[in-house]
Amino acid sequence: MSVRILGKSVAHYVDEFDLSGVSNSAEIEASESPAEVTAFADTDATFVEGKYTFRFNIQGLLSSASPNYDGEMFIDLTSSQRRVGVYPGGGTAGNFGYEGRSNITRAPRVVDKGAVLALNVEWLGDQPLVRSQLMYLATAVSATVNGTKYQHGSVAAAETLVGVIRLLAAPGGAGSNDLVVTIQSDADSIAGGETTRLTFATINQASVALHEVVELAGAVTDTWWRAVVTITGAGTRTFSIVVAIGTRAT
Repeated sequence: MSVRILGKSVAHYVDEFDLSGVSNSAEIEASESPAEVTAFADTDATFVEGKYTFRFNIQGLLSSASPNYDGEMFIDLTSSQRRVGVYPGGGTAGNFGYEGRSNITRAPRVVDKGAVLALNVEWLGDQPLVRSQLMYLATAVSATVNGTKYQHGSVAAAETLVGVIRLLAAPGGAGSNDLVVTIQSDADSIAGGETTRLTFATINQASVALHEVVELAGAVTDTWWRAVVTITGAGTRTFSIVVAIGTRAT
C-alpha cells in the first residue's frame, strides 16, 4: 500500500507535537515483502510472508517559530519509538488516518541556491500500521464532556485496540485541575450502556506537552466508540488534547 498526500488539509502528529501547519506533503507506504525460501530440490520458487514494515515521509520547510518544526525534527526526533499519526482528512473528530510506532531513518536538509530550505523527515516502523480514527480534539477543553460516538467497528480476538492521547501544550489558566480521558464502547449509538475499555493517565496543571499510548487485547464485539473527558478540581485550567483509537493485528 502506498499513499501520497499533498496539501495542508493533512493533519499529522509526532508524539505530542502537531506539525500540520508547517508541512506541505505526507507519504505513507506499507509493505509486507515476500521472503524466498526456495530449496534446491524445489521445482518452482517458494516464498513465505515477509516482515511487515511501513514508512512515513513528511516534507516541510524551516520554521524556528512555534511549533518549531526545525528544532523538533533535528533534536528530539533522534530518539526511538516515536508515535507518528497522519490524518489525510485533517484534524477533525471522526476522521480516519494511520498511527504507527517508528524510528527516524533520515532527516535531510535539502536546499538549492536561491530556494527555500526544505526539512524532510522519514520514519520507519516494523509493526503493522494502526488504522485509527480521531475521537476527540479540543484546544481549550475546561469541563467534563462525553465525546461523540463513532461506529469504529469491533476488535477481533487477533487484534489489539490502541488508544493515543496527545497533550499539545501545558495547561492554560490557573489553579489545580485533573483531566482523565477514557475510551468507552457500546453495541449501539444510544446513550447509556457504555463500557470503559481504556483509561489514560491523569493529566493536571503540572503536566507539560506529552503523549501516551494504551492498549487492550481483543476481542471486543461492540462497534460504537467514544472518548469521555472528565475534569475535576477548583481551578480554571484549559487543556489542548487530541485523542485517537485504532486497531492493529496482534
